[in-house]
Amino acid sequence: MMEFLLFSPLSCLNTVATGGIFYAFSVSTLAGRVVIFILFLTSIISWSVMFTKFAQVRTAERTGTDFLHALRGESQFAEIFRKGLTWHNCPLYELYLAGCRGIQGSTGASDSSKVELLQGALERAVAEQVVRLESQISILGTVVGAAPFMGLLGTVWGVMDAFTGIALAGSANIGALAPGIAAALITTVVGLVVALPSMVGYNILVANIRRLTMEMENFASEFLSIARKELNA
Repeated sequence: MMEFLLFSPLSCLNTVATGGIFYAFSVSTLAGRVVIFILFLTSIISWSVMFTKFAQVRTAERTGTDFLHALRGESQFAEIFRKGLTWHNCPLYELYLAGCRGIQGSTGASDSSKVELLQGALERAVAEQVVRLESQISILGTVVGAAPFMGLLGTVWGVMDAFTGIALAGSANIGALAPGIAAALITTVVGLVVALPSMVGYNILVANIRRLTMEMENFASEFLSIARKELNA
């Protein structure tokens, strides 16, 4: 009997260590499993957003490089617009198209008015492209902030259930406490597993979008300078 009392808690701890996260999930309560299920869905959404946005950013970079190469190869700045060439999913081309259409639509206006209209068209185009690039990024930011707290909520709830169960059973040995604590901690682990990749992806995407935004602003300034020179000429 004495040997059983000494080794049963140790056996329970070995079971928890061996089973790991699968054992913790098997002994978790309904509330804990609901939290894990929510975090699982959150993880799917987060990874979907990251794959989509990384593909969008890579496409914008690739098409932007191709467009600038073609633009620099033309003898006149508006030649691509006259030829009707297109680059799909290219923010720089969209700026170029908006600027050329702005110049085309300002026919008959004074030179200063043409410059103002062009500047307004380019600023709107930059804003539209930035909004398009930043769409859904807020989802990742929300996951980064909410997932650890959701996991913590599950942990606190699980610990509360574990101590409540011990109080009702009238047994306070580690063998009775360990399964409940393990089940409670799994939600924190899952919350961190969901939040960490989202945080890395969010930071990388924000940096890339900021760089693309600077490239668009520089291109808009270049477009405006070229238009002013042509008008002065």
